[in-house]
Amino acid sequence: MITLSDQDLAALRKWMREELGLRGDDYRPTFLARRIGPRLSAAGFAEVGAYLAFLRRNPVEAKAFASKFFVPTSEFFRNAEVFQSLRKLLPERARLLGWPSLKVVSAACSTGEEPVSLAILLEEAALDGRVLALDRSLAALRALRQGLFTRRALEKVDLKLKERYFKEDGEKARVVQRVAARICPICCDLGEGLPVRGAHVVMMRNLFIYLTEASQVRLLDGSARALVPGGFLVLGRVEAPSPLRAAAWKPVDRAARIYERTGRDE
Repeated sequence: MITLSDQDLAALRKWMREELGLRGDDYRPTFLARRIGPRLSAAGFAEVGAYLAFLRRNPVEAKAFASKFFVPTSEFFRNAEVFQSLRKLLPERARLLGWPSLKVVSAACSTGEEPVSLAILLEEAALDGRVLALDRSLAALRALRQGLFTRRALEKVDLKLKERYFKEDGEKARVVQRVAARICPICCDLGEGLPVRGAHVVMMRNLFIYLTEASQVRLLDGSARALVPGGFLVLGRVEAPSPLRAAAWKPVDRAARIYERTGRDE
């Protein structure tokens, strides 16, 4: 992996801001190095500055490089232990705190498998509620609205759930209407904050691993504002709240990376 100098980082982050609308300062230098290194080699450049100048003249290469910052991959019921834990926690918490209807946030929702999985979870638990699917990609949100998934995407889905919640549509399968009706796609940039209040669950998985600690703190604070008292934050399998905000989050299920907002700040 290449090492980026301060000058390289500044130039790359400027390009990201101007060309992609991304807050380059939010990303860890190691993440940025892993993204630009292979493209430097493939395009035959040794210097970041020269490569970025090339990007401005070559839309094809610029598109190829930009794709490295967006990871449009997901899967249904990814990390099954998370959904199993929520299946138990949500009905209990809803009864205890009197939540009449749940608001569950999937941020970022990528290709849509996670919000659909969450909507199915609500169906299976017989809980009233909806899923807010947040992403900055309009293409991803349009695909989610269509509700169509390949058979390959459904290979790992439990057969009973597949029969109950998907209908064949040509070479693909379509989410049934009662599940689709629970999902509300919203275009937003998480770097600017979560445009949500009164949420009961915020799923923000496999995002912190790319971000600086300062960016993590900002997202944690935004998640705290988005959640109701007693609400849950769900992080990725290898993620945890930043040490700068750890006191504000109580582990509810460490294995599933589910945390409850405590209301305390350091």
